[in-house]
Amino acid sequence: MNKYTDLITNYHATKPKFVEHIDLVTRPLAETSAAINGIINAFDIDHATGIQLDILGQWIGLSRIVSQPISGVYFSWDTDGLGYDQGVWQGPYDPDSDYTSLSDETYRIVLKTKIAINNWDGRNDSLPPILDAALDGSGLKMQIVDNQDMTIGIWVFPETDISSVSLELIAAIRQGYLTVKAAGVWGGSIEIPSVETPSEGNRFFGFDMDNEYISGFDAGSWGTLL
Repeated sequence: MNKYTDLITNYHATKPKFVEHIDLVTRPLAETSAAINGIINAFDIDHATGIQLDILGQWIGLSRIVSQPISGVYFSWDTDGLGYDQGVWQGPYDPDSDYTSLSDETYRIVLKTKIAINNWDGRNDSLPPILDAALDGSGLKMQIVDNQDMTIGIWVFPETDISSVSLELIAAIRQGYLTVKAAGVWGGSIEIPSVETPSEGNRFFGFDMDNEYISGFDAGSWGTLL
C-alpha cells in the first residue's frame, strides 16, 4: 500500500480487489518518488559519501586528489632513518610530491568551504567566518593578508603542535583549497611561523607590533613555507 491507496474513498475502501488494483497501478509512481527522494539525500553534502561526494566535487569544482610532499624516503642529513644506507638518493627526475586522495570527512570540509567561497561577497571583513568554519577543531587558524597590489599572502597559525594536525588538511591548504581570493588576484606563498609549537609561540615576528598575529623579540618568529 502507498500514499495513493490512502486516497481511496470509504465506498471503495471495502473492496479488496479495487484497493489491490490501485496499489498495483500506482506502485511504480510511489517507488519512483521514493527513489528520487533517496537520490536527493544521497547527494546532500552532509550525507554524501564515496562516489556521490566525488560527483558533488565535480559540480562544485574541486577534486578529491591533492598533491602531497614525499617525506621519509629520500636521503637527508640529520634525519633519523634517512641517513647513510637508509634514505634513497633523490635523482634529477624523482618527484618531490605524490598524490593522495582526501577522506570523505576532509573532502566534505573542503567542499563546504568552496561553496562559501563561491558565495563570498569579496569584502575582507567577511573572510574570518569562512576560514573559522572551515578550520573549526582542526588545530589551525588562517589569515588572508591583502597586500593591496592584487596579491595576497596566506598565514597559517597552529593552535596545537603541528604534528597533531591532519596531514590531509595540510595537503588541502597547500593545494590552495582554502585560499579565499577574488578573481584576478594572485595567491602567494602559504607561510607558518617557524616555531610550530604554540606553547613556545605561534606568531610572526614584526617590529613595533603586538597583536594576535605578529609580535616582537622573544615572542615572534620568522615565517617559513607550510
